Amino acid sequence: MNLYDVTGGNYGIRRSITYPDFPASKIETDAKVTATTRTEWDTNITISGTYDGPTDVVSAQDYQLTWTSDGKSILETGSATLGLRSGGSVRQVWTSTITPRNGLQKFPQSGESISIAVSPFQITGDSMSYSWSGTVRSRPK
Repeated sequence: MNLYDVTGGNYGIRRSITYPDFPASKIETDAKVTATTRTEWDTNITISGTYDGPTDVVSAQDYQLTWTSDGKSILETGSATLGLRSGGSVRQVWTSTITPRNGLQKFPQSGESISIAVSPFQITGDSMSYSWSGTVRSRPK
């Protein structure tokens, strides 16, 4: 079950992102997402916080998520390894609360585990693009 199936594409998401190797870094995001079609979503996001780590990020690997629910929202924990152009990597971890505007529907009681493969980032000036594919599985009971 993907996020569109569970929310109808209309939800709010609050996320707190930390970087274990840079303990002073913490980013908070607050987003409102509205499905304009089944394949296109309009997202309004506010980002705040502090980041004092490297900025030459060119890829993301080991992208993992776990979703559970409190009956009203999806509670997300996640992590990824960000690859750097200069070599090396930065570990990123986060927690999120995803709140569907029309209530939570069809979410498995045991939650879900999600693995995502992200292509290398294509960076041109101020623009970045990438592709991704993922596998979503119900967690064992």
